[in-house]
Amino acid sequence: MPTLPPDVVARLTAALDLVDADLAARHPGDTGARQPVHTCYLPADQMVPDVVPAWGARASALLATYGADPATLAAATGGDPRPQVAAAVHAHTRRALAVEPIQDLRVDLEDGYGLRPDDVEDADAVRAAEALRAASAAGALPARYGLRPKSLDPLVRVRGLRSLDLFLTALVGDDSPPPGLVVTLPKVSDPRHLRVFADVLGELERRLGLDPIGLEVQVETPAAVLALPELVRSGLDLGPGRLVGLHVGTYDYSAALGITAAHQASDHPAVEFATTMMQLAAAGTGVDVADGSSNLLPVDGDERPGASGDDVRRAWHRHAELVRRAWHRGLYQGWDLHPGQLVSRHATVAGCLLAGLDEALTRLADHAAARQSGAVADEPATGRALAGHVLRALDAGLLDDPRLAAAGLDRATVTRLGGRRKSNTTTPAGQASLDKPNSGSSLH
Repeated sequence: MPTLPPDVVARLTAALDLVDADLAARHPGDTGARQPVHTCYLPADQMVPDVVPAWGARASALLATYGADPATLAAATGGDPRPQVAAAVHAHTRRALAVEPIQDLRVDLEDGYGLRPDDVEDADAVRAAEALRAASAAGALPARYGLRPKSLDPLVRVRGLRSLDLFLTALVGDDSPPPGLVVTLPKVSDPRHLRVFADVLGELERRLGLDPIGLEVQVETPAAVLALPELVRSGLDLGPGRLVGLHVGTYDYSAALGITAAHQASDHPAVEFATTMMQLAAAGTGVDVADGSSNLLPVDGDERPGASGDDVRRAWHRHAELVRRAWHRGLYQGWDLHPGQLVSRHATVAGCLLAGLDEALTRLADHAAARQSGAVADEPATGRALAGHVLRALDAGLLDDPRLAAAGLDRATVTRLGGRRKSNTTTPAGQASLDKPNSGSSLH
């Protein structure tokens, strides 16, 4: 018989009820939404209704010219050269560029757009929103899209909020915006920036009849990195589903630390420290963390006189190197700035997911059946990691139900073991929406 009666244990642990509730609220776990593998940034004046198929077509043309066969693409991206793997990666890349080249699109009115006369930015903000509506009507809008306005820095604050207002007003039109809308707030340096911006969004939502819009914070100042725990807490306090992502700003952050241009990159130790802190602050909250971009663009002679296929392959190799390193560190999303980067992005993602997939399926099936095989005894936390690998392969269409069943698994089991609150994985032919966030319906 135990020494302590149940009522004594209950009395001594009663103070933990509030702790349990607080932890459950702040660390709800995976939302179940499919995280995009990238966010593509496009200056507002370049936004046109067919931008997604146009980027896909340009990327496909570069692939056909400079990575026409599996071996060539594998060499250009530093991928697995084994014929079977290289063929699977090449096939996935071609399919992704044809079916879903862009998973997340961000209209940029900040650094990628610059400072322009007020009447010009006004017009570009409205035209970009109208182009997004037209893209949605044509079925050519990504599952997630949105705007990066200027920051709350005093010099551009009024300008940025005016553009946000114009963009959202035009996007709503006579009915409601397309689903999947998010807004990215750049150069956050203090949690109060986030709270004030959320207040502005809330007022616009009230006046325009919008459901809460998902908000991403761009972490690109030393002050933001130092304040990450409070930033995330403040974001979660704004309400369920308001804060949806933390994105590192590689170059602004590097420059703020005095790192020279030649060494500014997402794999610099200083930037990796920032992204590790972002992962730590966001762990278990359901807030996504995204890596930065590569500024070495795969342009050929059609875009820049004198550029060559070697320049394209060199840019692919560097981009793939950064994407692969990010995936190994648990960063499954990054920025893409050029159609050619879609090739190295989708090829590298496929290579990362195919690596070890067979072993992951076997180990996960053994874990699900509570049996051990070989020399590895997987704990529940490892089971979640294995399930995460399998779920991302399902998301990408690199794994289907028959192969899952052959391994002794099913989607419901993998979803449960992976900690997702619901299953929304499909193959690319019927790709599930990236339903976090989603204006026009309730947020998760």
